[in-house]
Amino acid sequence: MKKTKGTAVRMFLAASVFTLVLTVLSCSMTSSDSGGFVSSGMRVEKNLRTRRAVVLGGITIGGKLYDKTGEVVVVPAGTAAHIAVTDDSSWSTYCTGCNALYKGVFLNGRNVTLNPFIMSRYEVTQDLYAAVLSDDPTVNAAPSQFRSEAAAGKEPENRPVEQVTWYDAVYFCNALTEKTMTKSDCVYTIRDIKRDEKDRYINTATVTVDMSKKGYRLPTETEWEYAARGGNPSADAWKYVFAGIQTKNPTVSNLSIDDNLGTVGWYSGNGGRSSHGVGKKTANSLGLYDMSGNVCEWCWDRYDDDVSADGGMHAVKDGSVAKQVGAASEVYCVMRGGSWLRPAYLCMVSYRSYSPPSVCSNCLGFRLCRSCSE
Repeated sequence: MKKTKGTAVRMFLAASVFTLVLTVLSCSMTSSDSGGFVSSGMRVEKNLRTRRAVVLGGITIGGKLYDKTGEVVVVPAGTAAHIAVTDDSSWSTYCTGCNALYKGVFLNGRNVTLNPFIMSRYEVTQDLYAAVLSDDPTVNAAPSQFRSEAAAGKEPENRPVEQVTWYDAVYFCNALTEKTMTKSDCVYTIRDIKRDEKDRYINTATVTVDMSKKGYRLPTETEWEYAARGGNPSADAWKYVFAGIQTKNPTVSNLSIDDNLGTVGWYSGNGGRSSHGVGKKTANSLGLYDMSGNVCEWCWDRYDDDVSADGGMHAVKDGSVAKQVGAASEVYCVMRGGSWLRPAYLCMVSYRSYSPPSVCSNCLGFRLCRSCSE
């Protein structure tokens, strides 16, 4: 990706919608099922297979509740998603001849355990990004090419932020955590920050992570794909080509246009060469929007071709062994989800992409995630 400079499903609750206002809520829930596994090509705990999604309210900063900041409890506290992949043949059914980049991270023989986590229903908006960083003189709090004032008539206040590097994204996560929780809750430690002199994006830094902290962070690649597929490996939606819908075509290999994709995402076939307001298309089964299209999304992980080997860059547990990304490291970071610029086949939920962490682009943003516990 080239560096640039200027460049629903409605969610039901059993009783009420929980609200998040300056505090972190518990993400525990009850279920009529208790533990155990089911077998359907993969294994997943019953209470995760049969539960209803729990929706949390939005983020409040300075007394203002920001729109499009609601969250979904993907794996509830007190549980874990244990996935033993026994058959990944379906991943290649719609992409005959495609290489490993299209097969996702849930591969035959791979055992994955995902700890409890919460994910934002929407990509981070320009509105939220500015609210969090506008009082930081070192930062460009309005980096996007598709800024609100240049996007009249296209849901300006809720367009996703873009033109942010991977370093900018983790920096934002810490800043949001400090504003809504405490500094001690920050997941990342960021040192040796260097910024572009003109546009003030971070082009190098050393970042370490503590996943036990409850602050905001980027999703791991495994968390991202698990959530994009709907969080239920026993459901039909798990095998959909796009997040929330199946392709209408027998194969998506090198396919530019897919009418079904157009119902859940903005891509080159309907994007009009720009981003769009988040949450305008149909959500997936968890109530997550724009996970196929609009803007690509940074994930925490370093990219590695081998996602199946234990101890590789995508660890069996949480996909989070990439504990440090530093200035001296020649690394690529994972991007997922496709964008308004990409054709249909590059918006597949299983498609893996990557870029140096110093790159920013008008089709690259991010969404938030949090670890949760009782």
